[in-house]
Amino acid sequence: MSNVNPAQRPMTAAVPALNVDVDDFAQFVRSVAPDLLSYFRRRVVPADGAADCVAEVLLTLWRKYQDLPQTHSERRALSFGIAHNVLRNHTRSQWRGFALTERLGAQLASLPSEDINSRSGEVLEGLSHLRPLDRELILLVAWEGFSLGEAATILKISPTATRARYSRARARLIKLLDD
Repeated sequence: MSNVNPAQRPMTAAVPALNVDVDDFAQFVRSVAPDLLSYFRRRVVPADGAADCVAEVLLTLWRKYQDLPQTHSERRALSFGIAHNVLRNHTRSQWRGFALTERLGAQLASLPSEDINSRSGEVLEGLSHLRPLDRELILLVAWEGFSLGEAATILKISPTATRARYSRARARLIKLLDD
């Protein structure tokens, strides 16, 4: 053990040496990627998720590079085994998303609907005349129930600027509604 203070030691990252033949891996990827993409396009709905699934398979192959079989046909078979698992995970994820959407929909349906007064069209029209940031500030405070401090954090503006901006935007909206 050395007597050197750890804070004074030079920062060196311990990176393990990888025995990777990048050209070999790239050649294999070029040969198998189109087939994997076709596999996922036939099974993933919507089909635009297929590319993400292929990327996940290729990432797994890269991580397992040291353990890949030597022959192309064995590598290809392993790739499709990984693709099968990725597809199962993707499908489970989609079903969880659908279930969550249904639960949220049921919860929203059970909430009492807001009373919309006769001036709601005028309010929306007035809001449309405000600058986008001012409109968002008004909506966050008035409709979403955030405090001015919370709205400042959400919009990433200072609390002082938020108070001033809110005051001006509110006054402008009131004037628009009075006119």
